[in-house]
Amino acid sequence: MIERIWEMSVKTWQAYWGEGWHVYLFLLCLAAILFLKRSKVEKKVFLGYTLAALAVFFLPFTAQVIAEHCIGESVYWRVLWLLPVAPTIAYVCTRLCTAWKNAGLQMILAAVCLGAIVFTGTQVYVEGNYHMPENQEKVPYEIKGIADLIRDSAGGAEKKRLVAPDKIATYMRIYAPDIEMAYGRSSRGTVRKASKQLHILLNQDPQETEPFQVAALAQRIRCNYLVAWVEEAGVDQRYEESGYTLLGMVDKYHVYKRTQN
Repeated sequence: MIERIWEMSVKTWQAYWGEGWHVYLFLLCLAAILFLKRSKVEKKVFLGYTLAALAVFFLPFTAQVIAEHCIGESVYWRVLWLLPVAPTIAYVCTRLCTAWKNAGLQMILAAVCLGAIVFTGTQVYVEGNYHMPENQEKVPYEIKGIADLIRDSAGGAEKKRLVAPDKIATYMRIYAPDIEMAYGRSSRGTVRKASKQLHILLNQDPQETEPFQVAALAQRIRCNYLVAWVEEAGVDQRYEESGYTLLGMVDKYHVYKRTQN
């Protein structure tokens, strides 16, 4: 376990800095602070804070707690935002540029510092980093397809109340605010047991999900639209028998509408 967590931390560290050299500029500036005069307080702040952040990031215990119980391994790199990279580089560059009173020399030193920051960074305006979005809201294509199915079915007057897996529900709130969601992200905003059970069922392995149970819970919390990830044949029929008729499919997401009271 410790070896796996350590490997995750190291890979995250390497991926975070990529091919840029800002990490080396940052470490160089940290070392420079040790030799700057009249910077006792700064030494304690910058060095102490950096060591604390690195300890939180690399120690297996804190890494495991944060990655598995707080933010998840896929975004563990966000912990590195705690490192005072920009303030440290800015402080050292400022001290360097103001070490001499000559205005011309200060301008030269400022240009050198700016050049160091630019050339140790990574160019972001390259092919592959940008592309035209499919919609203004910049959400996955499945969201637009599902929203169109629901809107076409509901017309203008019918209230649209939807329950869906988190991957759909999270973006649907951005793309289609006219479609009411049964609860917030990760079932937040509700104390109803049925809502929490439904959230668990829709986000687990589809092969372990029983359509009759999902439909019953969706009806209990008064959702007239339901989205589920379907991988097996016969699932649509079981939803139909439970009162939810298939409107259409977007990839493997099946969109159902309540047709029986």
